[in-house]
Amino acid sequence: MTWDIVVGFLSLATAGIAIGKVIYELSRTLTKLNYSVENLNCTLTNLTSQNKQEHEAFHKNIADLKDAMQMQNMRIIKLEDTHGQCV
Repeated sequence: MTWDIVVGFLSLATAGIAIGKVIYELSRTLTKLNYSVENLNCTLTNLTSQNKQEHEAFHKNIADLKDAMQMQNMRIIKLEDTHGQCV
């Protein structure tokens, strides 16, 4: 009967250690996953901000190019008008 009790305690201890190991591994994995998600969120926020700034710069450059093309178009019209008057 004594050996039965010892074997029972050893079985309970082994089961407790096995469950504790599983819980420890799950906790460690969840901690790594949480850190990865936070890092990904930070990276995504930075990329979104950078993307917005680049789009604003592109839109400004496009507006500047439209203005330059408009000025060039006005010059061409003036040249065509003065050329037509000389003939």
